[in-house]
Amino acid sequence: MISSPDTMRSPDHDDRPTRTFGPPAGVVLGTLAAGVVFVVVLEFLVIISFVGQRLWKHPALLHDAVFTAPFLLWVLVAVVSSLVCLRVLTAWLQIDEHGFELRSLARRTRKAGWDEVGRVIAVRDIDRGATPAEMLDAPATAYDGVYLLDPGGHRMLAVSSRFFGPRAQDMTLHRAREAGVRIDHIDAITTADLRAQAPQALSFVDRHANLLLLLLAAFYVFHNVLTFAVWGL
Repeated sequence: MISSPDTMRSPDHDDRPTRTFGPPAGVVLGTLAAGVVFVVVLEFLVIISFVGQRLWKHPALLHDAVFTAPFLLWVLVAVVSSLVCLRVLTAWLQIDEHGFELRSLARRTRKAGWDEVGRVIAVRDIDRGATPAEMLDAPATAYDGVYLLDPGGHRMLAVSSRFFGPRAQDMTLHRAREAGVRIDHIDAITTADLRAQAPQALSFVDRHANLLLLLLAAFYVFHNVLTFAVWGL
């Protein structure tokens, strides 16, 4: 259900010129825990095989492609997981009357003025089905997602209550409203309907969360089977 464009001033506004928002404590702890799971727990067979057999001394390591493959994949997992954790943990979103700026390590800086924003979509509840995002409960008063789109309908910024908190969403809507940007409020919608109405609002991860989970599970199964076959125990 979509309400009419928002043109009224929010009663809960903040007139401070600039506000900066970062990930809350729950996101920080969850990100660190996920990093440990991906690098250590799911790679436990690789780690105990490598360390237990002291394979860093093996003459085939870094000389034989097949023998080295489990080790290289382990390093790749560690690097990618570290980059993702850095991207989340160091993220900060700055919002003021001129526009917004999103920065973090391992991320391209996103910065734009309100005059570059075509419209804002504020969705109270997105039905994603059973996905990891549903495990991170958002506050009841928060929007599931606030999406800033350029005049062509391409996503410029997504402000999630789970990763930046509801106050970041409130400030985004307040500044957009002040700048005269059109705001569409949606009470509840499925991802399929949201894609139909605003195809660029959702990222690839948002659109294919379950598929990515299956690919991750398949990768870890393959990696551990490969490790057992090449290195043994």
